[in-house]
Amino acid sequence: MTDATVENAGYLSGLYSSVNGVQNPSELYAKLRRITEDLQFGHYVVLFLPQVTDENIRPSIVASNWSGALLAAYDRLKLLENSPIIAGLRQTDEPVEYDLETKGIDRPEEEQSAAINLFLEHEMPRGVYFGCHDKTGRRGAIGFAGERPLPSPAETAILHLISQHIFSRLYALMGDLGEKLVLSSREIECLVWSARGKTSSECATILGVAESTVAGYIASLNRKLHAQNKTQMIAIAYELGLISNANVGLR
Repeated sequence: MTDATVENAGYLSGLYSSVNGVQNPSELYAKLRRITEDLQFGHYVVLFLPQVTDENIRPSIVASNWSGALLAAYDRLKLLENSPIIAGLRQTDEPVEYDLETKGIDRPEEEQSAAINLFLEHEMPRGVYFGCHDKTGRRGAIGFAGERPLPSPAETAILHLISQHIFSRLYALMGDLGEKLVLSSREIECLVWSARGKTSSECATILGVAESTVAGYIASLNRKLHAQNKTQMIAIAYELGLISNANVGLR
């Protein structure tokens, strides 16, 4: 074995052990952020594969450090339907890569400029997605993106293995979270209106309470759902079935 092979094996073994040791989704997201930073990517996303009839990506995302502006623009521009990444993940278990600067993007001509400009604006010209599945067989993926070169074969192998392990661990942790979770009716209302894109101020007006009260509900939701921001809070709520496209008003 070469020194590089030994080093990669040690790194992978350490990751497996540390992922096994996490106690809640927040710790797992922190671990995923650390892996993203270690490999010099800027962004990560964990998602379940959307249904072919879905029009928005946001309900499928479980965890991500993508900005709210990126997610909002992606759905506003209706980029999910013709996503070459999602199509690739549906067709193969192999990693799906993209490089906007050298290979362009396989989309209808009228979408190409908008899609490319959106991801370049958010410093995500290259990325790789690894197909995963949970214990029920439901398919998803973990993706890494940024301005660094695409991963080497050794890095790809490590990321492919660890992505599946993280995905399986997240499934177990989310199951535990869902069993213990208790939300008030006001917290559910805040979830629904936040998922509809309302600000805290707008939620306060709709609910007839002070904005500081809404802030308290949001803080409580983030704590209970082990979310670090409103975008992640909404994503976890979708995954746990606390909200759905039907009660949020999305098709």
